[in-house]
Amino acid sequence: MATVVELPRLSDTMEEGVVAKWRVQVGDKVKRGQVIAEIETDKATMEFESFDAGTVLALVAVEGQTLALGAAIAVLGQPGEDANAALAARSSVTVLPAPTPASSSAPAPAPAPVVAPKPVEASAPAPSPTPAPVEPTHIDPNERRIAASPLARRLVREHGLDLAAITGTGPHARIVKADVDRALAEGTGKLAAPGPGPAAAQAADEADAWGRPYVARPSEVIKPSQMRKTIARRMTQAKQDIPHYYLTIAIDMDAAAKLRAEINLAIDSNKVSFNDMIIKAVARSLRDLPDMNTVMVDGQVVRHGDVHVGVAVALDDGLVVPVVRYADQKSLEAIALEVRTLGKRAKAKQLKPNEMSGSTFSVSNLGMFGIDTFSAVINPGESGILAVGAIEPRAVVVDGQLAIRKCMNVTLSGDHRVNDGARGAVWLARVKTYLETPIKLFSDPTPVGSPAAPG
Repeated sequence: MATVVELPRLSDTMEEGVVAKWRVQVGDKVKRGQVIAEIETDKATMEFESFDAGTVLALVAVEGQTLALGAAIAVLGQPGEDANAALAARSSVTVLPAPTPASSSAPAPAPAPVVAPKPVEASAPAPSPTPAPVEPTHIDPNERRIAASPLARRLVREHGLDLAAITGTGPHARIVKADVDRALAEGTGKLAAPGPGPAAAQAADEADAWGRPYVARPSEVIKPSQMRKTIARRMTQAKQDIPHYYLTIAIDMDAAAKLRAEINLAIDSNKVSFNDMIIKAVARSLRDLPDMNTVMVDGQVVRHGDVHVGVAVALDDGLVVPVVRYADQKSLEAIALEVRTLGKRAKAKQLKPNEMSGSTFSVSNLGMFGIDTFSAVINPGESGILAVGAIEPRAVVVDGQLAIRKCMNVTLSGDHRVNDGARGAVWLARVKTYLETPIKLFSDPTPVGSPAAPG
């Protein structure tokens, strides 16, 4: 019997995905474990290996199409089997008629069926018959007299489409998700570009000092990536649910700079960075003061037993946070190697889900961009995040004398539900001690729960 291939969950925060690229075509034979597609998730573009073997009977999903978890994306089976029958047999989907290609004047069957989730269509009552044709003027996508499912309305808003310009194929000509996907694929249903308004007319009338008129340029609607959607959702959640407090401290990095130079002279490869030393100091401080490694879960305070440090890595369309697991137990050189490897794979969008989950605390470093001080947002599920600024020469007083030292500012963002500023200040002072006396990073870690301070 033919098997319907569904969109799997490829990351812990994934709620929808995009088939970025198909690696197979209809008629190809597929082995179990063979990569059949590249799936764009909220964190990376990942290779999807088939769980089943067979011949590709249909590719349901179109490249670039946004799909919910569990949506049908392909059908595998024996040659000659009916893909539509397999899709119709699924209790969670309804097979809809394929759209007519825009270039053809007569209806023609599409090679692959279009699938829409039933639960979405069943959640709203069937509306009255389709309203009379609407004049070709822009209608707000939220206009209730146009029959459309809630999911279709949301997609119309996200992609800047004109709901009135989309033909519905659902019950009673209702506009469903498949109709919006078809409009996106065919490039139809877009809102007409607004004509020159008062601002444009004013710009045309104005001129610079040399008499050259200013040019009014139109705004552009940009479709957010899956990663950007997830960042927006999780950062909104963090600022709504987590009451942040912020503490900033200056750290003298002269000793750390000298020790780092000596270490890198002694090793041929895998050079140690300042960020590696900061990660090690953060991890050891969390090990020393485990009350700072706590998080609020369902009204309960949970103290993490392990220390897993997330390292923010900036990408062109957002950022990801690969995790250095058991960072408090790893050597500085091991951390340096792991951070470098994870960073390269993050920029290539090749991280695995387990490499981006489970962090208990994060470090975000913008020093390479010349930022001296900033405040970061706590990633939901973590106890805090340390924002690291640039290391720069500063005039400081040392033993009563003015001196030039390499210094940096770090800012702790803490969760006020599980600890307070005083406790955060003690922890931040611990980080400062480790970095200003970096030889302590090579001592045996303080046992968990021990009140003893380093040195």
